[in-house]
Amino acid sequence: MDLLGDLGAADQLTSARSEIRVLTQKVKELTTTVKRLTLENASLSAEVQLYREKEASNAATHLSSSSSPSTNTHTPHLPSDDFVRSGNGTYPDTAEITFSNPHGASNPLCCALGGNGGDTLLATGGADAHLSLVPWGGALAPRPDAAATTLAGASRVRFEAPVICTSFSPPPGAPGGRCFVGCGMMDGSVGLARCGEGNVLRRLTGTEGLKHGKYVRDVVWADERLFASSSADGKIRLVKVGDDVGDECVDVEVVETFHLEGAVESLCFLDGGRTLCCYERNTSYLSCFHLDDGMKQVKHLLNVDTTGGCEGHVSFAVLQLKPSPDGRYLAAATDTSRNIILQSNSSKQVRNLYGHQNDGYSQPKIAWSSNGQYLMGNTQDDSSVCVWDIASSSIVKRLDMNTCGGHDGQIRDIYSSAGSDTMVTVSYDKTAKVWLKGM
Repeated sequence: MDLLGDLGAADQLTSARSEIRVLTQKVKELTTTVKRLTLENASLSAEVQLYREKEASNAATHLSSSSSPSTNTHTPHLPSDDFVRSGNGTYPDTAEITFSNPHGASNPLCCALGGNGGDTLLATGGADAHLSLVPWGGALAPRPDAAATTLAGASRVRFEAPVICTSFSPPPGAPGGRCFVGCGMMDGSVGLARCGEGNVLRRLTGTEGLKHGKYVRDVVWADERLFASSSADGKIRLVKVGDDVGDECVDVEVVETFHLEGAVESLCFLDGGRTLCCYERNTSYLSCFHLDDGMKQVKHLLNVDTTGGCEGHVSFAVLQLKPSPDGRYLAAATDTSRNIILQSNSSKQVRNLYGHQNDGYSQPKIAWSSNGQYLMGNTQDDSSVCVWDIASSSIVKRLDMNTCGGHDGQIRDIYSSAGSDTMVTVSYDKTAKVWLKGM
């Protein structure tokens, strides 16, 4: 009887295990379905919102034209007119250069293009607390060791903490001037370096008073001498670099400090450097500070409901802001698998881009093509770069390792040139790649 009892228990255990396997598979299938339906629902909601805005705009235009005579026979130019036609296929789509281990055994964390002669220099910041400067064009030479040789000649400076964001000042207008590289660190400090003769990078002292209470989110430039830094401590500092700049030190002046309640997750300049735009965590709007109007703050809501009103809450955070090359539009990367194209200095949403994965634990990064027709962005579910045609709101290509020479690890940062079809990326595979338009 005991033997029969043991056999019966074993049969029940085997049956239970089989049922668990079936249920586990069913849960996986249902989870996939829920994710798909969630994305479809978000996409449909965004489309409904855009259609209602369009109808409201058409109605307002009709009322205006019928209530008063007009001598203007031209159709008003609406923001979405720029994205009626699909893109012409011009965007960086081939990883032409791979720099392996630009920060040794440490991960590269950020990247930017710039320099006195245009986007000829690649700056990367790393977990090793170094800022590296590489004249990347030398790696295009027809030699198998061209990339390694070019990287070996990189100029490097060390800071006190991992460099998590970096950017170049615009090229100086005066002959013989030298551009700056700004960077933000994990410990809240803000650093400046100068591109000297022969593209030698020199760290400048004098920025010790710019340190934030928490890690730095962004360092962005308005012009060749004015920049802003933002931090998780809720502060934004607007800083002017003085004329007295030596080889090793710099005079800086804090022009303004903005104190916000939440972490400042993203920052950029609009209107040719005259407007500072930011997103504050747990808010439903973008804040624009107009520098030529007494730092006046204007809030642009990010959620417009289907009745034409505005909701005071949004279910996402904007983790990066990138103006279009012509400055007329603003791309916002969120933590809910959604990138938004807005009209600059407005709540007007022109397009919503889906098809990738980014949540609150990811680092969504975006960049524009130089013609303003495409948006490139990372995704947390693989190591590819997604390319959206903004007109159709669809992903037209995924730049991956197998077809385009892409990365083998998740992408940490993306930067694209506004003046050429050049893009750079850094990844947790410990490489930096330069992307160009393939032939």
